[in-house]
Amino acid sequence: MNAELDSETLNVLRKDPLQTALTATALTDFYIAKQFPDNKALITSVDFDITGTHCITTSRDESLRIYDCASGVREQVSYSKKYGCNLAQFTAQPGCVAYASTKINDTVRYLSYETNQFIRYFAGHTGMVTSLQRSPNTQSTSMVSASMDGTVRLWNLDTVKPVCTVDIEGGNNGVAAAYDPSGMVVAVAAGSQAIQLYDVRKMTKGPFTSAPIASKLTVAGLKFMPPTGDYILLAMSDGSIMLLDAFQLNTLAVLSSTTHSAISPSIDPVASALGQMQQQCFGQNVTATPDGRAVIAGNDNGGIVFWDVDSVLANNGSKQPLAVHAPNGTWNGSHDGPVGVCAFNPLLMECATGSQSLTLWTSIYKSRG
Repeated sequence: MNAELDSETLNVLRKDPLQTALTATALTDFYIAKQFPDNKALITSVDFDITGTHCITTSRDESLRIYDCASGVREQVSYSKKYGCNLAQFTAQPGCVAYASTKINDTVRYLSYETNQFIRYFAGHTGMVTSLQRSPNTQSTSMVSASMDGTVRLWNLDTVKPVCTVDIEGGNNGVAAAYDPSGMVVAVAAGSQAIQLYDVRKMTKGPFTSAPIASKLTVAGLKFMPPTGDYILLAMSDGSIMLLDAFQLNTLAVLSSTTHSAISPSIDPVASALGQMQQQCFGQNVTATPDGRAVIAGNDNGGIVFWDVDSVLANNGSKQPLAVHAPNGTWNGSHDGPVGVCAFNPLLMECATGSQSLTLWTSIYKSRG
């Protein structure tokens, strides 16, 4: 299980995806380089460090696992049995991660995984944390969180008190938040109501622009498309994905659902929103390639599908209502169950996906003469 990857696979994996055109042909050739059947329950998040050499996962089995992605070896396992764990993020501080609690309270915990000791606790949220992201600015010690308490909080890792707390209108129906690639803008989705953009330097003054969400569905999670952040991806509660213009906030395209088991709304709208966001792993099953050419998602049959963004936009035109786009292709391989998380390595030709097993994918396309 801990055998290193072969040299040919490593040579391909170490190609910089930002310098490699990830065409539809190249994406079709992605295959499973390594699988780790380590977990006893669904993996709920995955994150790469800023070097792209390591990733960390959380799982419903309350474990945090760190992997060396350049050699395909599991390095470390920690457990958070008392508080649970989700949405783990590497920080700018080497050897440290932050993650959200899922039991007892809604505190964000800052952990040194080298010593397995907590450094700091970020308390304040009074509802389950639905988003947690470190600043993309590698020199920054900031991170942003969103919660079912209807707030978004900006934190500095050096102090326990939030830099600011923003109450989101309509946030009791679910809030998701994410940085843009510059780290200067935070996008916030409030349930099924609105998408808002905030300047991180003056978040308490309100959004500098906002627009209604063109759907009655709850937003399970959101993220900006790299490398420039021209588009925003909204992972919806039915498994579909909305592609938005990040400046005008209008919907450009809808990508077809990756799940066939969306939860039915209950009488309690808050429980319903949280349940739907949890079922879609807070949008963790949706990612994008580092060059921004493709959207990748895991589906509930264990497969990985992708959409070519240029193709989607070219075929969409100005049609109203917007057409729902089926994937352009499927990767060569499958998980042992529904895929809850996907993340593309920012620096290596590699994508990590998770069901109950973590899978590392790479492409053979560029290794051909």
